[in-house]
Amino acid sequence: MKKRFLALLMAFIFAMSAAVPSNAATTKVTTIASDAEELHGIWVSVFDFAALGLNDKSESEFRRKTEKFMDLAEDQGINVVFFQVRAYDDAAWKSDTFPACSYLTSSASSSRTAYNTYSYDPLSIVIDAAHENDIELHAWMNPYRINTGQFLDPGLAGSQKRVKTAVNELLEYDIDGIHFDDYFYHATEGYVKPGNRNKSYAVNISYTEKCKNVNKLVKKVCKLCHKKDKVFGISPQGNVANDMNAGADVKTWLSKDGYVDYVAPQLYWSDSDSKSLYSERLKQFVKLHQNSARLYIGLALYKAGTSGALDDPGWGQSQKNLADQVKKLRDKDADGFILFSARYLDSSQTKKEVSNLEKIIEDD
Repeated sequence: MKKRFLALLMAFIFAMSAAVPSNAATTKVTTIASDAEELHGIWVSVFDFAALGLNDKSESEFRRKTEKFMDLAEDQGINVVFFQVRAYDDAAWKSDTFPACSYLTSSASSSRTAYNTYSYDPLSIVIDAAHENDIELHAWMNPYRINTGQFLDPGLAGSQKRVKTAVNELLEYDIDGIHFDDYFYHATEGYVKPGNRNKSYAVNISYTEKCKNVNKLVKKVCKLCHKKDKVFGISPQGNVANDMNAGADVKTWLSKDGYVDYVAPQLYWSDSDSKSLYSERLKQFVKLHQNSARLYIGLALYKAGTSGALDDPGWGQSQKNLADQVKKLRDKDADGFILFSARYLDSSQTKKEVSNLEKIIEDD
């Protein structure tokens, strides 16, 4: 009897384990960035921190200002905030490894960790404020930039290890995802080794090698995120040729699974009476999109309400640019949009465009 019971028990356990897919960790991800709901996002850059009143604040004041912004974002229909947590090999969280973000505190120092600098954890407060408003919070990282002229060499194992350390620290928080921006091999010189920043050098390799080096890290970060039931995405430039030359392999990311959960190209152009710059770039990325990754479109909120440039005059010809762009990306079956950036969400410059955009969002 006992042997029969054990046999039945083992058979049951085997059957249950066989029923669980091998990629079970990836199937649990259920954020807006992975389901059918249209994503309405906004980027909060380190350059927005001062305008939002987040720099050099007490804990109570930082919390109040953060909650104020999240209330505004929710009122405007935003459902995902991409908060920049790593701009210059630093940390907008209580990191044991990286220095504090100088855009959050004037006490930041390269000789002291963020853990020993912040009196409170800014990222925890931002996450709480977002989730209280039913807004997802994705940690936005610039993976390789150290300062305005130096970058970690993406081809080095040490560089990948340093970025993964930051990712792993962030994945311990209740964030909804990790987000990379468009800095990869975008420069020809200024590259350094993680342990020797005093000596910069140039990198002269083919775009194929650049993509190979970048994709090593991209695949690893994607796996790390899925193990923690988080999504991972990248926001490349809006020019496919420039992306590929910089090692931002959008052709692979939008055709093969296992690299990213979404791609959000920055299509910071308009359509005018004489040029269809936005629509042409949108068409390029839609054509590349052949896999299960989501396709979101980055929109230039900061250009709304301006006269535009000579080569991109559409911004001055209409006050419905953003609304029209959302209509067009929906017609192309894109999965949502992300606005750049937060300090323009409630400004006199963008008021009319944002009002027209709200009407479109409400129709979703």
